[in-house]
Amino acid sequence: MTRSHSIDRRQFGLGLAGLALGSSAWAQQAGAEKIVVAESQGFSWAIPYLVSSKNYWKNHGIEATTLQFTSGRLAFDAAVAGKAQFATSTDSVVGLAGANGVPAVIVAEFSRLSSGMVVAARTDRGIQTGAQLKGKRVATTIGTSGHYFLSRFLSLHGLALKDVTLVNLRGPDAVTAVTRGDIDAFAWGWDSGQKAVADSGGKVRLLDDTGLEKVFLSHYVLTASEALVQGKPKLVEAAVRSLLDAEKFYRAQTTDAIALVAERTKATVEVTKAGLDTVSVGVRLDNRLLDDLVLNAQWAIEAGLATQPKEDLRTLYRKLIYADALKAAAPERVTLG
Repeated sequence: MTRSHSIDRRQFGLGLAGLALGSSAWAQQAGAEKIVVAESQGFSWAIPYLVSSKNYWKNHGIEATTLQFTSGRLAFDAAVAGKAQFATSTDSVVGLAGANGVPAVIVAEFSRLSSGMVVAARTDRGIQTGAQLKGKRVATTIGTSGHYFLSRFLSLHGLALKDVTLVNLRGPDAVTAVTRGDIDAFAWGWDSGQKAVADSGGKVRLLDDTGLEKVFLSHYVLTASEALVQGKPKLVEAAVRSLLDAEKFYRAQTTDAIALVAERTKATVEVTKAGLDTVSVGVRLDNRLLDDLVLNAQWAIEAGLATQPKEDLRTLYRKLIYADALKAAAPERVTLG
């Protein structure tokens, strides 16, 4: 079994203090800010993809280039390494970071979903149901939403992570491994599951996830450092407004938006539309996000990926949601208690 180590500040520190995002008025005075944006891969990231594709950054005084990664965790790693000033991620990654004392501040959520992650399994290994994963080699990327998702999926079938042999692989590598038969199953995004089924010649199937919405919801979020939100709140507001611009385009011109996302993810329009049908798109900050951050932290502590903080978890994560920018841009989108 792949050994799970605690993840510390050095590994998960955002290193985003140099991010400069400007409102249009600010930009007219100071000129466009040049930034590098680390983005994850998959249809679930449609809104930030549209910000880049339509260059909504420019509306708010930003000149951005992007680096593409296969997970929100890797986008964080790029920021840590100084290769990017800005990153998108999931609540699972931020929850784990927060539990380890890393001040990764969420400034907006832009989409959420339950069924966008799947477990793909080899049918020739006797796996027809989630309960039959016991004792099998199951891959995911440790410390990501896929890792958390797998734990929740297993719980639906009376299992825990200790009941499987966990293999630490990136999503694309897991697809290759399961089609070759090197592993028995993997937990990752819906689009990866579709590819594994298509490439396997009938030897891979997606396991039933009935009831998953009761135990798992993944939130896709825009993050910044505490130093940034404290020092340049107007710039953070500009970034949030860019997301709102992209959401408006998505709702008004959905067909065009889907085509742009498909181009970015190198998937067909049909597959992209089917995936996006599972996603709840919307820039927001609410109590469900806070609830799930706490659940993520509890899981990380139980899994040995984090230690119990001295501070109450709900109090801790409420501090790591910065709502002022979205309140300024669209106050009705903030419903945190």
